[in-house]
Amino acid sequence: MSNNFWPLVIYEYRKLFRRKILWITLGAMTALCIFAACSHLLGNAYVNGQVYESHGEALEKKIAFAKALSGRALDDMLLSEMQEGYAKVPNIPLAGVSREYQTYARPYEAIWQYAFLLAGDPAYKTITEEELYAARSEKLEQGWTNEQLGSREKEYLRAAEEKVEKPFVFTYCEGWGVLANLMNMLCVLQLLLIAICIPPVFSGEHSCRTDQLIQSTGLGKKPLYLAKLLVGTTFSALSTLFLGMVLMGALFCVYGTEGADAALQLLNFRCVWPLTVGEGIRILFGLLLITALLRTVLAMLLSECFRSSTVPLALMSGFLLSALLFRIPEEYRLLSGIWNTIPVNLVAVWEVFGSRLYPFFGTFLTPWQAAPVIYLLLGAGAAVLCFRRYKSFQAGGR
Repeated sequence: MSNNFWPLVIYEYRKLFRRKILWITLGAMTALCIFAACSHLLGNAYVNGQVYESHGEALEKKIAFAKALSGRALDDMLLSEMQEGYAKVPNIPLAGVSREYQTYARPYEAIWQYAFLLAGDPAYKTITEEELYAARSEKLEQGWTNEQLGSREKEYLRAAEEKVEKPFVFTYCEGWGVLANLMNMLCVLQLLLIAICIPPVFSGEHSCRTDQLIQSTGLGKKPLYLAKLLVGTTFSALSTLFLGMVLMGALFCVYGTEGADAALQLLNFRCVWPLTVGEGIRILFGLLLITALLRTVLAMLLSECFRSSTVPLALMSGFLLSALLFRIPEEYRLLSGIWNTIPVNLVAVWEVFGSRLYPFFGTFLTPWQAAPVIYLLLGAGAAVLCFRRYKSFQAGGR
């Protein structure tokens, strides 16, 4: 079998790469990733019908101001400087374009946004360091209550929260932050790429009637099935990595590479895990790769069940839209947990690093710890079912 396996793999890859739809889809998604990374540079800001500044100029200023504050603790001193700057802004229409705002307040815009997110208006104008972190703790507790977490779950989350260093050190990490927010888009592109390119790996034999030739082979269907499975999973994983690297490279050209060591709480204040932004991105990419394996096997199973490449595309696209459009409230714990474990819902910085926990032999698993186990088990089960369906198919039974 080993002497015949790798030629089969090469042959299946050649078949896959000869499909024009693959290159068209991959090219379109590559262009979309580049556009998503550079879209904030497009357009202008207008005041009274006149161009005030381009979005590219605004982003350049935002980055410069944030870098100037990078490395400073988010404490009383920094909060006071921000409040003093905003206190100098006159209470007039279009205050954001006034000289006072541009001179005194805009350099602290990143700090204002974070304080406003936690404390709201007008509390951010007078809030102290102690009050800021108390407001965050209050929001965490309120969120856990809304999610109807049990006492043991809350204790587990509080223990994790105690390991997070405070005060937070403000760190410029805009490139990493935008990348984390676009991971959900990357997850959508991955599903569409797999749904378009993978089903023909199996359905092509049925549509071209070449499946009858397999019946006469001496080694049976197993080597060919394993070759197809390897080609499908490796292609999906590598194409996901490729799109991710394109997106990351384009973002870093715009925003720079700084900030991998920033606290993840700067991107998601509800996160209680002592992780850096760089570690969070690596976790998200790892989940995307495991998701690629699961989706590939599911696409192959649907393709073999329906002996068609269009039905898997329709079903997977429809399920994707349902996952994006509908949400199950947290009060329905089991259903909500299952629904939010769907890859397109989970692979987002606000969900995968949230407070949802999964019971596991007397302790708990975080979403990024539980998801790989769930995905791999589902993928293995789908692969076995797909092989049984593939092995039992009779070409003469059409």
